[in-house]
Amino acid sequence: MTIIFDLDGTLLNTIDDLGYACNYALEKVGYPTHPIADYPRMVGNGINNLIRRALPEGERTEDNILRVRAHFVPYYNDHNCDYTHPYAGIPELLGALRAQGHRLAVASNKYQAATEKIVNHFFPNVFDVILGEREGIERKPDPQIVFDILDRLRLKEQRPASPERIKTDILYLGDSLVDMQTAQNAQVPFVACSWGFVPRKQLEEAGAVRIVDKPQDLAIDVYVQQSILPQYDVFDGGHQRDHAETVIRESLKLARAYQADENMAFVIAAYHDLGLRYDREKHHIHSGEILLSDEQLRQWFTDEQLLTMREAVEDHRASAKHPPRTIYGAIVAEADRQIDPLTVVHRTMAYSQKLFPEGDFETLYQRSLEHLLEKYAEGGYLHLWLNSERNIQGLASLRALIRDESRLRTLCQAWFDSRRI
Repeated sequence: MTIIFDLDGTLLNTIDDLGYACNYALEKVGYPTHPIADYPRMVGNGINNLIRRALPEGERTEDNILRVRAHFVPYYNDHNCDYTHPYAGIPELLGALRAQGHRLAVASNKYQAATEKIVNHFFPNVFDVILGEREGIERKPDPQIVFDILDRLRLKEQRPASPERIKTDILYLGDSLVDMQTAQNAQVPFVACSWGFVPRKQLEEAGAVRIVDKPQDLAIDVYVQQSILPQYDVFDGGHQRDHAETVIRESLKLARAYQADENMAFVIAAYHDLGLRYDREKHHIHSGEILLSDEQLRQWFTDEQLLTMREAVEDHRASAKHPPRTIYGAIVAEADRQIDPLTVVHRTMAYSQKLFPEGDFETLYQRSLEHLLEKYAEGGYLHLWLNSERNIQGLASLRALIRDESRLRTLCQAWFDSRRI
């Protein structure tokens, strides 16, 4: 697996050396300096943007930025390791990932010479590719740096990579909104870290889905991404990887809202449908058994946590007659509902087709209508244990659609016709 790390605020706390270098350069040109504690809000998007933010508001011209930079770069080249240090747990994380055979890379907006020097100083012989700001290449959040990393790794491995493999075989860890946007632009999975320069609250408000609070937590994401989510690829169309990823995303939002353990909610969501490999009727029970028997999870969770997580997986099924035993069961059950009317209709038709692979439209439609009425209509067996606004509104819209059988039939017919093309 390829794991790409941002540098400043993710691997290393570089803020003191950056602040002292900027103050030195500002003073040399005759501008006021700043307290080091103010620099975390100025970093990001490269050295020029750091200098721009540090200059007085009326002095932020390109000429002034270059004048300050002329003093900044030589000073920083000589002093970029004076106070810089790895965050606690980072060396151990990198060592473990390296020992497991993962490919590691750095993607930074710091200029290339300084990026290479600092990384090789603190992490010699650890990273396969180290890329920083380079002439002629747009800085992050432009995704080119991610593509360049993947290209260089492919050259080393001498093998091509399909778009599907890129999506499932990579993680990007960063502390900033720039990193989050870079990953989105490159269409690769992103994990935010809360120990860097951007406060957790700001990451949450910006829409970061997965946020880890300790470096060792990233190992959970690596394991889930590499070993758990691919198991969904063989399930029916309504329960493939995109479904699991949606349940993970919604579970993490709810865990945050209810102040639950996000690592537990993340893993529960990732495992909740794995029992489909055995059968559909008791898949929730099998999923709980799979989770509890996975020895890898014991390095991150206690026995008590794992028992709670198993119960949550068992309690997620929509047809359950009893309320979930814990908030974690309620979270994954609510996240699993995903009551988007069109998605529900398509998933229902997909499962009907799995039951009757040679069935004509009318056969599939009648089976789907029966299921929709039994589960989602007024008096159906579906329960909303947390009553999230998203699902309340979705259920109301779906019930209106079920009552409008002419429209429902048209949507089902469109789905059926699209599968025949």
